[in-house]
Amino acid sequence: MGVVELILIGRVSTVNVAAGSVRVSFADRDDMVSGELPVLTPGGWGRGNAIPLPGERVLCVFLDNGRSAGFCLGTYFAEDDQPSGSKDQRGVWFEDGSYVYYDRTAKRLNVKGSGGVRIEGDLTVTGKVSASVFNDGGVVEQDEQYS
Repeated sequence: MGVVELILIGRVSTVNVAAGSVRVSFADRDDMVSGELPVLTPGGWGRGNAIPLPGERVLCVFLDNGRSAGFCLGTYFAEDDQPSGSKDQRGVWFEDGSYVYYDRTAKRLNVKGSGGVRIEGDLTVTGKVSASVFNDGGVVEQDEQYS
């Protein structure tokens, strides 16, 4: 069996969030569906939960010809699905318009929560704090700076 037969591109058909796995269908293999494949994720002390959604393109590697033992290596960008941000921004952009990213040119961490931002625990701020409050019409009701 060649390497080409062990590395396949497919589309996620089902997701098992609790197990961190997906099943993948392969159009070039008569829409064969894989067994549950664990999704690779960065390990360590700060683990993520980014599991590809049904319909997303993924790259898979298999340990045998039966396509039952293997891993989903993850999704990838293509011409019709470009990454968000710029070459100097690294972060996470969500489908509702929320984001958290660092801009290394501006040297600034940017956070936007479409449904608000919630911080639990103590908050310590060193430096200037600027606050703008907008009403439903988008008019600034106050703009203050605190030191």
